[in-house]
Amino acid sequence: MRRLLPTLRAATAACLLLSATVALADAAPADEGALASLQSAYGSAVTPGEQADLYRELFATVLQRVQRSYATEVDLDTLAAAARKAIGELAAGSADPREVFGKAMNAALRGLDPYSRYLDQRAFGNEREAWRGSFGGVGLEVAPGEDAVRIVASMPGTPAARAGLQSGDLIVRIDDQPLRGVPLADAIEKMRGAPGTQVAITVRRSGMPEEFTLSLTRDTIRRQAVRWSMEGDVLVLQLTTFSGAVSAAMRQAIAEASAEHAPRAVLLDLRGNPGGLLREAVLTADTFLSTGEIVTIRGRTPGAQRTWQADASELLAGLPMAVLIDRRSASASELVAAALQDNGRAIVLGQRSFGKGTVQTTFPLGAEQNGALKLTSSYYHRPAGPTVQKTGVLPDIELVGAAVDERGRGEAAAPPQARVETARCAAVYKAADLALACAVAYLQAGNVEGFVARLAR
Repeated sequence: MRRLLPTLRAATAACLLLSATVALADAAPADEGALASLQSAYGSAVTPGEQADLYRELFATVLQRVQRSYATEVDLDTLAAAARKAIGELAAGSADPREVFGKAMNAALRGLDPYSRYLDQRAFGNEREAWRGSFGGVGLEVAPGEDAVRIVASMPGTPAARAGLQSGDLIVRIDDQPLRGVPLADAIEKMRGAPGTQVAITVRRSGMPEEFTLSLTRDTIRRQAVRWSMEGDVLVLQLTTFSGAVSAAMRQAIAEASAEHAPRAVLLDLRGNPGGLLREAVLTADTFLSTGEIVTIRGRTPGAQRTWQADASELLAGLPMAVLIDRRSASASELVAAALQDNGRAIVLGQRSFGKGTVQTTFPLGAEQNGALKLTSSYYHRPAGPTVQKTGVLPDIELVGAAVDERGRGEAAAPPQARVETARCAAVYKAADLALACAVAYLQAGNVEGFVARLAR
């Protein structure tokens, strides 16, 4: 690999820590008027003291960093106005300096995009743990819901699974704090914490007349990032995240599987994968490529403009390959799918992916207790040129189940080579997972025309 730069998340999630200093001597000074008005509003709202003075000065650092490193030009007057509005809702002179700083900065950063945010000391520590592939929490995969957090799945063997939390449950309160208006990232931070500590989760479940509250004891959650199985002669590699050493685990899985049974085709299952580290996504795509561009990132600064090319080594070279995606495949998952699709290495099946084509960089704000600033620093572009931001990755073969994703259909959307009802695939390849059955049936057929013809018969 020629050059490896960190970060891309999600979501949810996972970014890379880049070293940064509080001093930004080479950055253009933040607008003095915007800064002065913000600092004045802050000083009027918080309890005076050494901590208030510290965070008051951090506003200058944050505005300079946004001005210098955000992916596009930022109007600092608008940013500061959003922060002042959040401060103005507080009683004068009585608020905690640290809490006010965090509330003001996140109110301002939410106006930029859904992924930029201020991380306090606790959130910053939790995120660093997540980058390593483990963290303290209850073991839930979640998504936004209306005035709530919707549970996507409980990870097996975790406190959430043992408590019986189910897909579709809605979390309406955490530690008796309502989630109305709370960003998803903040709700996730409330559920994370040191193993052995407790968190109360209030749940609304379909079919039950009343909400109920569960007290869960947090545990160390270790994601099994890579799982492999054989479907006949097809090696299925399921990647659930790109946090941690995912590419190395995937290469190990390929070695183990190949030692037991030489595969004749390979399926990369990225369904539900929310993303992770840019470096791991690049290495994963490069595993299956021997030439061609993998990805380009483009931002405002020279350091946010880079391109990665595949190196000559390739695993499973020559084997037919498919990638399986769905509406929850995001960020790093989309990077990998797009790289393999644009280079002609794999055909993509499933639904249009989530559409997150932004790269987040995390900048520490000096001492650990100051936390860090997580900013969208660039957009990544697929080898064919466009970014997947908002558009997602379009499958070559669209798989249609009970729920059809209509996003982006119309004149602007390139039609798929084929559109298949997943239920029809069960007659060709027996599997409880119908989307998986379709992908295996395609690989057995060898091409789109043969696959469609088999389904028609």
